[in-house]
Amino acid sequence: MIFAILAVVVLLSAIAWSLFVQWRMQRRKLDESEREVADAISRHIKLLSAVAAVLVTKGSIALAAVMMLAACTKEGDTIYEWDPNEPKASTAPLVTVIYGQDALGDRSYNDLIYQGVEEAAAKYGLRTMQLSPTSYEEGRGYLQSMFQTVSQTLNDSVRRLFIVCAAGYDDYIRQNSHLFDSNPNADLLYLETPEPLAAGGSTLYLPYYGAMYEAGAIQPVFNESATLIISNPEDQTVVGAGKGFTDGFYTDYYRIEYDSLEQSWGFTWEKNLQTIYLAEHTGEGYNIDETTAFQVLNECEYTIIPICGGSGYTMMYLCEIASSHGYVGIDVENESCTMSILKHIDRAVGLCIGQWLSPEGMPKHQVLGLKEGYTGVALHLRDYRLEQYNKYIPETLRQQIHEDAVRKEEAYENN
Repeated sequence: MIFAILAVVVLLSAIAWSLFVQWRMQRRKLDESEREVADAISRHIKLLSAVAAVLVTKGSIALAAVMMLAACTKEGDTIYEWDPNEPKASTAPLVTVIYGQDALGDRSYNDLIYQGVEEAAAKYGLRTMQLSPTSYEEGRGYLQSMFQTVSQTLNDSVRRLFIVCAAGYDDYIRQNSHLFDSNPNADLLYLETPEPLAAGGSTLYLPYYGAMYEAGAIQPVFNESATLIISNPEDQTVVGAGKGFTDGFYTDYYRIEYDSLEQSWGFTWEKNLQTIYLAEHTGEGYNIDETTAFQVLNECEYTIIPICGGSGYTMMYLCEIASSHGYVGIDVENESCTMSILKHIDRAVGLCIGQWLSPEGMPKHQVLGLKEGYTGVALHLRDYRLEQYNKYIPETLRQQIHEDAVRKEEAYENN
């Protein structure tokens, strides 16, 4: 009876380990050291299964011991004949990306990062693992595994780059980035942040102030009433973007003139920019449901500028199917609207990966903004809007606005 119970326990354990190893092998390509561990587990599973069968049929612990001894040398090394036809695990550099909560699928900033990483992987022959957690708690679990990997692979020749792209992880990253100092084959790219890491790892920052200033200066040509929708008042990347749009919006580059009929109807040209925050704290406000988004739209002026990640995509979608609001496209070019404010984070990430692979490595901190061409403004003008734009913003004034935006972004970031 005792032997039978013991056999069941051993057999169930073997099955559980087998399923786990198969899942891991299917989930991603393992590096050489990880593959050796997986192979060792698989071999012991076969031995455990054999032991269980012997215990059931013979009820003999002695025979099980003989089998274990026959399978191992006196040094404890498992005897195993490697199959020469078995594919070897890749030792190509591995890029792992950890996003914020439900970040992928925003058709904007995070999807651009995904695209940039995959394009770089195809160009340089890299492996990738892109992780989009359903909660920040799950994301911090990924981070914990990341730092454990950095600590446990000091002698591993496989190069690893970890990219973390969410402000909600800021404290955890800054507390633990020193672990990268001791591993020459592991590196960290943290984006976006204007503040470099004190210890190991590199940082990337694409300031949005300049492009937002330029767009804000242009917006009143199309509509003098608008609403900024910002994820939260604590993430400096979105706060700086909102500040830039506001400063540009209230400039005096031009003044719209109404004709006599419009004046007789009481039309007066007066700028009005409203600001709404979707949440209160860092990392929040980037994903809201359609019901909440529709409620927010009901509080907005005609044109919205959604600086709020995936929430912005939800609002722009509602503008197109269920609302009379207009919108300004954010991060990616959108020809469905009059104007898009662009952030080429895909190109920036690709640049950093190329630097990481180079002998010089990545700079400690990089700032790539309007001056460097990594942000900008695209206009999609037709009919009367094109006529209105050309009337009030000739090419010489547009150039002046752009140059002012570059200069003001530099001043803002250095303040």
